[in-house]
Amino acid sequence: MSKETEKALKAVHKFFEENSTENMSMEEANNMLQQFMEEYNGNLPTILTEKTAETADDFLELADETDDINKAKYYVKKAMELEPDNLDAINASLDFIEDQTWEYYQKLSEAVKKGTKLMEKEGLMAQENIGHFWGILETRPYMRLRARYVDFLIEAGMMNRATSECEEMIRLSENDNLGMRYRLMHLYAFLEKEEAALKLHEKYDGNEETQMLLPLSILYFKLGEMEKAEEYLLRLKDANKDAKKFFRAVQKNKLDQYVDEMDSFGYRPFTIQELIIEMMENSFLFQTIPLYMEWAYEITRRK
Repeated sequence: MSKETEKALKAVHKFFEENSTENMSMEEANNMLQQFMEEYNGNLPTILTEKTAETADDFLELADETDDINKAKYYVKKAMELEPDNLDAINASLDFIEDQTWEYYQKLSEAVKKGTKLMEKEGLMAQENIGHFWGILETRPYMRLRARYVDFLIEAGMMNRATSECEEMIRLSENDNLGMRYRLMHLYAFLEKEEAALKLHEKYDGNEETQMLLPLSILYFKLGEMEKAEEYLLRLKDANKDAKKFFRAVQKNKLDQYVDEMDSFGYRPFTIQELIIEMMENSFLFQTIPLYMEWAYEITRRK
């Protein structure tokens, strides 16, 4: 779901909170929704500008669209002035701090703590919500903030903490719309946690997915269980038609030519593009296993 759609849904929620009644019928609700749509569409500016921006979400949208860092800072500041507890605004403000600094770590940690307190204060941490967070619109900025925290912990080499964060995010949102299960699987491979990796794969129905099968193969290679490592590698080869091409490109130092062909707007699943993205996003693991890449090339070349 896009930020624009989330913005519209927030407006719907606010409208119903202000206008609905406890015993409202379905017909009345539908009529109210129709009224909202007419008012919302009628009030939409043709072009969002600094002059037409009114809400924190408006200013965050402007910050996303500009290439001028000073303007982006100004728009994010305006968003935070309008909504000091807007977690997307707080998240965006972190873009202006250099990564891997102590200041960045402190502000990011404080933001996550603040977000958790806000979720608790608003009753969103209630037991009936656990596991369904992404389905609750108000929790999404919080989940995006925690995903950023995971990325930082990995960059800082805090792998066990990053693992715990991923596990907690999946506990909060079992559908895992942010794909934290893939991050977690690579962390398990890095830390050589076989039992946890198998449980995670089983939790998501043992899907034959590139970003599950490759780290499982790497895990067993690191554990010295070559038969299992080969089993998952061959399953990967069956699932992703470009696995052989990928390992060959890595060994022949020709991966750059495939990187240059990629679209900046996304990648094609089950192709070499997905493997490249996986490698780039989880470099902490792939940088440690040059021998695995050589072995995988030999196995896929022969079979």
